[in-house]
Amino acid sequence: MFKWIAGGLAAFFSIRYLSRLQKAGKNITSRIKVRIHKINLTGFELSAEVKLQNPNPIALDLQHPYVKVLFKSKILGTSSIENTIIEIPEHSEKTFNVKIQSAGWLTLIQVLGVQISEDIRLGNPIQLPIQTQIITRVNGLPYEKTDTILLQL
Repeated sequence: MFKWIAGGLAAFFSIRYLSRLQKAGKNITSRIKVRIHKINLTGFELSAEVKLQNPNPIALDLQHPYVKVLFKSKILGTSSIENTIIEIPEHSEKTFNVKIQSAGWLTLIQVLGVQISEDIRLGNPIQLPIQTQIITRVNGLPYEKTDTILLQL
């Protein structure tokens, strides 16, 4: 009889703990800033600052974030994939600096158009509405967030 009670209590607390981890993974907040890092002959390189905030009273394990930058649902560039797990303590935040390599100029001209690509190449001031997508895993559960931001040069 004691084994059944102990087993039931263990199952109850395990399910409760896993439920809290799942809820905490949904409460995570992310913010992203993107800027043009450098322009060269092969294209341009973007840099992104990804800030992940944990407002929960429990520490979270998350995979290093993967970032995609899109313009009108077409990919401008992506970050590299890193298979590392980082812990964010309770009530804290973690900032990641991510390099995003864009496609070559030919692809950029097809996606952005000739005028915008030429303005970027020459360093003329532009304001480009882009979508950023952050993909990671929080406590083993997938997390994805898409934002629309303004890229300025």
